[in-house]
Amino acid sequence: MAGAADVEAAIALWRDASTPVHRRCLAARAIGLLGERPPKWRVEGVDDDESPLARARRRGCDDFQRRRLAEIRAHQKEESIDKMGQLGAQSIEAVIRLLRNRTIERDKRIAAASVLGGLRCRDGLDALIEVLTEGHQNLSNACTHALTEIGSRMGSRRLMQIVRGRYPLAARQEAVYSLWQLGEKRAEPLFIQVCGSLDTEEEYTRDMATEALGNTWRRLGTQKALRDRLFDPSVSVRYAALCACSMLRPQPYAFPQFLREALIAKLNDPGRVDDNRVIAQAAAALLGQDSQP
Repeated sequence: MAGAADVEAAIALWRDASTPVHRRCLAARAIGLLGERPPKWRVEGVDDDESPLARARRRGCDDFQRRRLAEIRAHQKEESIDKMGQLGAQSIEAVIRLLRNRTIERDKRIAAASVLGGLRCRDGLDALIEVLTEGHQNLSNACTHALTEIGSRMGSRRLMQIVRGRYPLAARQEAVYSLWQLGEKRAEPLFIQVCGSLDTEEEYTRDMATEALGNTWRRLGTQKALRDRLFDPSVSVRYAALCACSMLRPQPYAFPQFLREALIAKLNDPGRVDDNRVIAQAAAALLGQDSQP
């Protein structure tokens, strides 16, 4: 561990500018692998982002994040196994049967969805999507959370069918959210259609579909749709369009001219979702300008 006896000693080495660079680099990796926090970003001796110390710092932070994610997932797995026992289910198949059973109280079905998500069980995808269509808000939401925890796009076509179909509003909204969080780029035409359907779609549905276009920000169709939504009657949809625009990289010079002109027009937009979500301020930030008072 860079010649350090413990994590505290490694932290001291990382901060000490008189320590040889190679030892400080090893200390940063040790902190990431074993420490309670990632290596500090502001330390003496880091002159630029491409220096050996800066690279070691980034790798140490990556090590820390991977370790924390592994710990979280291990904890989720333990909780899910315990929950299976509380449900009286001895197998994944039993959990899936419980989830599909409409005669069972809803809280138990929600718990079953949580188990499938915590165990990242792909065998449960069909059941989760099937139950999501029932449109009970809490149950559909639990299925969405499980789908995003599993992280598989195998059910994306079915989710897109739900968004297009005659299903309860809660089911369609949860399907939109699932596709967004799964990063499903095949849903781009669907998101463009939904976010532009002012007369037939509920505002929150259009809001989610608009922000979901951040998944396909490189595509011209998405960029044109975001330009249009920047002038949407709904303030929340306009703000969602700004959030999607924020995915364009690098900032603030990545915008095509037609989208930049739309953003400039938003510098005088008085709309605000709340005190922290102000259209003019968000547009100014994207353009690298100071917001107007």
